Amino acid sequence: MDTKKLDQLRKKLDEIDEQIITLIAERQFNVEQIGNVKLSTNSPTRDYQREKQVINKVRNHARKQGLDPEVAQHIFELVIETSLSKQETQKVKESNYGSNKTALIIGGNGKMGQWFAQFLASQDFDVFIHDTEPLPDQHNFIEDFRAIELNHDYIILATPIQTSADILNELSALKPSGIVLDISSIKSPLRLPLRQLADSGTRVVSIHPMFGPNIQLMSGKHVIFMDMGNEEAVNQVKQLFQPTMAERIDMKFEDHDRLIAYVLGLSHVLNIAFLTVLSESGEAAELLSKLSSTTFDAQMSIADNVSRENPHLYFEIQKLNHYSPTTLNALSDAIQRIIQMVHQNNQDAFVNIMTQARSYMMQRTN
Repeated sequence: MDTKKLDQLRKKLDEIDEQIITLIAERQFNVEQIGNVKLSTNSPTRDYQREKQVINKVRNHARKQGLDPEVAQHIFELVIETSLSKQETQKVKESNYGSNKTALIIGGNGKMGQWFAQFLASQDFDVFIHDTEPLPDQHNFIEDFRAIELNHDYIILATPIQTSADILNELSALKPSGIVLDISSIKSPLRLPLRQLADSGTRVVSIHPMFGPNIQLMSGKHVIFMDMGNEEAVNQVKQLFQPTMAERIDMKFEDHDRLIAYVLGLSHVLNIAFLTVLSESGEAAELLSKLSSTTFDAQMSIADNVSRENPHLYFEIQKLNHYSPTTLNALSDAIQRIIQMVHQNNQDAFVNIMTQARSYMMQRTN
């Protein structure tokens, strides 16, 4: 093919790409109008039936045009997710729940602290930050929260788990007038400090946001709420997330760490072990990536995300959870049994555990 013809075709492709972007922008403008209507009619942000209709139409139209419907669906799922994120952000801002309210975030310059600062500011809260040192040009920074009157509507502890326990003990003497909530991943070390703070007359709520600081859309995400003896305070904290699509889950404080040992502890260890085996194998990561399969790529994607998290926090999640030995020992036992099945050429036993696993997953989807 001559160079002139190739340039012409590429120019045409660039024009088509520009048209696609223009149409997506036009679609997003229409999404904003739909969001306004939903707000005025108090309609839910997400309509799964409507999404299904859109995807079905996209797949049918793709087939008529000779395109792969799976590719078309994937593209539009991204477009829909972007639209939902825009509507959710719009709804959070329009809530104005934080109007004339203040919030103090202790540990506010960490990743989750910054997420909460932005989240609350978008609801019109006046947000104050305490941390070891301010960020450049940071406003509303409080150098020492112990030296001021703690009259904020909310005080959020976004600090390491053991640090949170120490601060809760200090707050018992400082007697803040607002609601104090921790967002720790493990609750056992905070049991006594939270109880003592509640007994001192402070309204206390323990929550666990089951997501990281990089999320753009809270649909499909969960926030766990634990009542420390003040149901009204729990409802007020839930109100912070009311404009979002996050699922708000009530849980007994005593149940949290047992369940989290599987949800976080086990999944973290699996991925850390997976990457440890690879990194110590002597095989080049680039070579393995070239030979990757669908399963390997999926596992690598999850493990890569885990590897980028704070290793000190991840160690705390293992070390400070009293239920960790149970899950770690169960994992070790499962691996040893699989090794034994392979060494003994016990195919029936191997098939049985995979069948058992499949049955368990079917319960999850029912």
